[in-house]
Amino acid sequence: MITEAVTERLVAAEETRRMRCDATSVVERMARRAHAAGVGNPVAASVVLGARISRLSGLEDFAGRIGVPAVRLAEAEAGTVRFGELPAELGPVLAGLGLDLLALADLERELAAGPPAV
Repeated sequence: MITEAVTERLVAAEETRRMRCDATSVVERMARRAHAAGVGNPVAASVVLGARISRLSGLEDFAGRIGVPAVRLAEAEAGTVRFGELPAELGPVLAGLGLDLLALADLERELAAGPPAV
């Protein structure tokens, strides 16, 4: 019985880890594409868009659900808001997605530095 319970917890933890990696990987790919397209703050834009898409919501609906003016989210999706300046109200949604925020912060720093030196 104890072994089964431990195994179930380990399996659940592994599934959670995979979900987090997957969501983070998707947002990272979106951010790299946004960066290549010239978006100013591609990580923040991708995080907000990814969070909204995960809820299958339009901008107005999503903004209302989390209690943020739609114009603030639109600005973030357009790339005019830095990653560290995203509304705190996004926190529970991002936590639910299991995003690796440290990895995304590292990506923001990497993309802000420009192309790697050759």
